[in-house]
Amino acid sequence: MIDVKKTIISQYAHSPVLLGLIERLNQCICPADKIEEFRRLVWDIETAEGYGLDVWGKIVGMERSFQMVSGDYLGFADGFLAFNDGVWSRGVGNTSVFSMSDGAYRQMILLKAMKNIMYATAYNINRLLMTMFEKRGRAYYYKTGTMTARYIFEFDLSNEERAILLQSDILPRPSGVLIDFLEPSRSKYFGFEEAGYSPFDNGVFYLEV
Repeated sequence: MIDVKKTIISQYAHSPVLLGLIERLNQCICPADKIEEFRRLVWDIETAEGYGLDVWGKIVGMERSFQMVSGDYLGFADGFLAFNDGVWSRGVGNTSVFSMSDGAYRQMILLKAMKNIMYATAYNINRLLMTMFEKRGRAYYYKTGTMTARYIFEFDLSNEERAILLQSDILPRPSGVLIDFLEPSRSKYFGFEEAGYSPFDNGVFYLEV
């Protein structure tokens, strides 16, 4: 409190003992020195750290820690492989608990917050992707069919980012629309390689692997 005398009734305004007690108490509990620190570490999402980000995570419904599956999994790999060629579980635990760093957690909180309030149209989703991943590369959303759509990330997602996207349902999607994800390989692409009207079976096609 800047001026404690304004809170004291007139009959005690000149009591040295009472004024001394109030002044010392005011110095002990005055929050002025902590207000800026609270704003920086908790209130401002752009600068929040540690506990402050955990508070924001609770508000938007985004946990810092999650289970990440690594290694083999139950079932066959893609490609209609025959028996003895598929990938089966080895019967041992293949999950680990991963805790996001402050930087990654902040980005996921912002993404989750925008998902919570946005009108999920293709236009708005693509604006969101441009804002969130502009420094990483091209990321976009497009409709692939009736009630189906796809997210494309033209850059390498880390294992942690991939696990978050697949397990948390953090990316926005219109109600009832089936979503999938794709990370095109940088060394392969859709269409033929430039070779001057090469016939079929001689061009380079993108392989979805």
